[in-house]
Amino acid sequence: MKAIRIANFIIQSAYLTGHLLFILELKRKRQPTPVWSWFFVLSIALWAWVSGRFMETLVYLFLPENNGAYVFAANFQYIGDTLSVVAYVIWILYLSGMDRLASDRRFRAFVFACPVLTCVLVFTNGRHHLFYTKLIMGERVAHGWMFLPCMAWLFLILMCGYAISIRFLLRTGRDRLKQIVMFSIFPLLPAIGVLVRSISGIDKLDYTPMVMAAAMISLYQIIFKYRYVNIVSASIREVIEQTAHPIGIYDRGLKRLTYANRIAREEYADAADGLALLLAESREGFDGTYKGRQLSVDATPLPDGDSILVTVADTTEIAREQAALDRKIQELEDLRRKLEESNRNIDAYIDSLNSTDGIARKQRLIRETRTLIAQTFQRAEENLISAKRDPLRAPEALNDNLRLTRTCIAAIRSAVAQLKGVDHGSV
Repeated sequence: MKAIRIANFIIQSAYLTGHLLFILELKRKRQPTPVWSWFFVLSIALWAWVSGRFMETLVYLFLPENNGAYVFAANFQYIGDTLSVVAYVIWILYLSGMDRLASDRRFRAFVFACPVLTCVLVFTNGRHHLFYTKLIMGERVAHGWMFLPCMAWLFLILMCGYAISIRFLLRTGRDRLKQIVMFSIFPLLPAIGVLVRSISGIDKLDYTPMVMAAAMISLYQIIFKYRYVNIVSASIREVIEQTAHPIGIYDRGLKRLTYANRIAREEYADAADGLALLLAESREGFDGTYKGRQLSVDATPLPDGDSILVTVADTTEIAREQAALDRKIQELEDLRRKLEESNRNIDAYIDSLNSTDGIARKQRLIRETRTLIAQTFQRAEENLISAKRDPLRAPEALNDNLRLTRTCIAAIRSAVAQLKGVDHGSV
């Protein structure tokens, strides 16, 4: 018998050390989502469960015949195993996208009442007999009349969560058989083990660390490593809270916004009433101003038919950039008109040069000037098209047009001066 207890001591010590390191790693990587948070709570609860088993082993090895210490160690396990059931069920609900039920206070009160009542019964001397009529070290355990109802309640909660997980996997997952097997390790193996131990009263070699290790590895891999299950439904609220754009939910029946994310509450709260009035008119999208800022609003009906997803984009900077782009385009158009006017003047002047001296030099200068004008117009037209197509590169294209037009005008003026010089015999 002592050899079995020593084996239990080694197995439990190894498990508790490794699981503690696992919990610390989870804490280091912790994400602000309900799925991750409740998985973290589940890990702590399972560690506490095995800790109770470990304390039992310590009593058997180092405090023989100390029934008081044994009773405390045996009772301590109920903290871990009942809390792990609750954490598992709430975790599964968040994982399955049932956030409203998982966060409902009445539902949580119902599931948490079971571990609270169980722990009160086993740790309160005056009520202890309701859970155990006999709990003596080294002998068979005899249960009180409250044991079966509490355990049935606990198993009901556990199996409901398990059923929800299987339904969710069948509906959304891939490699379904593999996922179902991995999800079934916890809670089925611990549940079966607890039933066998409770019915037989025999508790020698401790299987709990092996079962807990397999359960945690399976659950962690299927959710966070292989990513078989889509957890966006559980974390989307946190993502929406952190986004830089105002987002809200409008209830058509109540005719008001029933939800607004952080930035909407903090910076755009005063605009909610006006927004609600426009949404009541069943408008799918509209633009408006709020405290001097330009806002673009989109309204998308949600599948339930009674709610509308409202997303707001602050387009103030875009509007400013568009206005600056319009001014640049207007400036370019003005320069272009000046260029065309200069070109017409050149044409008129060139026509008067046909009968003057130095005709060959004049014609060459005229051809070069016409070629430069044509190239400038072509490049300016290409830049205008590019600016309208890609507003982000518009400033670069428009600045290039300004440079081209100024260079072309300078070249035309130089050509005119040279042509006049030819007339006077100075070139």
